[in-house]
Amino acid sequence: MSQKKANPFITAGYVGVFLLLIMWGVYIVDWIFPYDFAKWGVYPRKVSGLWGILFSPFIHGGLEHIVNNSPPILILSWALYYFYRKIGTQILAISWIVGGFFVWIAGREAYHIGMSGVIYSLAFFIFFSGVFRREAKVMAIALFVAFLYGSMIWGIFPLDPKVSFEAHLFGALIGVALAYFYRKEGETFKKKRYQFEIDDENDAKLLEQGYRKIVDENGFTIRWEHTGKNDHHSL
Repeated sequence: MSQKKANPFITAGYVGVFLLLIMWGVYIVDWIFPYDFAKWGVYPRKVSGLWGILFSPFIHGGLEHIVNNSPPILILSWALYYFYRKIGTQILAISWIVGGFFVWIAGREAYHIGMSGVIYSLAFFIFFSGVFRREAKVMAIALFVAFLYGSMIWGIFPLDPKVSFEAHLFGALIGVALAYFYRKEGETFKKKRYQFEIDDENDAKLLEQGYRKIVDENGFTIRWEHTGKNDHHSL
C-alpha cells in the first residue's frame, strides 16, 4: 500500500508553527511567573549575554511585541521552506546565529530580545533572492509582507531607543548577503526541464554560432558542421 505524499504547501509551514508555539509558550510562562526572561536576551560584549544568541528570538517584552512578530515569522518561514526547502534550515540558522552574534559584538549595552532580527533577515533574503534570481514569485511574497508591514524599512534606523535597530540592521544585511551567496542554490520553484527542451536550446545555440545539422534519412543527427558564417576577424 503506497503512502500519500505530504503536501509541500502544508509542510512548509511546520517550522513557523513550531517557532510560534515556543514564542507564545515562553511569553505565557513569563506572564504567569515573576521571572524576567529578558535576562536571557543578547547583552553585548558580556560572556553571559552570549546565551541570548540562542534564546533571545523566543523572548518578547509585551503583548504588542509578540503580536507584531507572529504573522511575519509565520509567513516568511513558510515562504522560505516552500520556495527554498533544500537550504531553508541553513538560511534560518545563519540568520539566527550570525545575526545574534553581530548584535552581541556591536549592539548597545542593553538586553536585545525578540524575533524581529530573524524576520528582517528572512524578509531581505526572500526579496533579494527574487531580485538576484529574477524570480517574480519569490519577490511577490516579500512584497506582500512589505505591504502588510510597510514600516519595516524604518526599523533599521535608530529612531526609537526602545527598539533594537541593530538586530534589524544586521538581520537585513545578513539576508542580502545570504541571497547573493545562495543565488544559484536551493530553489524548489524552478520548472522541471525535459531533455528535448535542453536539446532544442543547444541546437539553437549551435545554429547561432554558424553550425548546420547533418541528419540521416530518419531525421537523426549525424554530426554538426561549421559553415563559417559567424567567423569574425579583427582589424
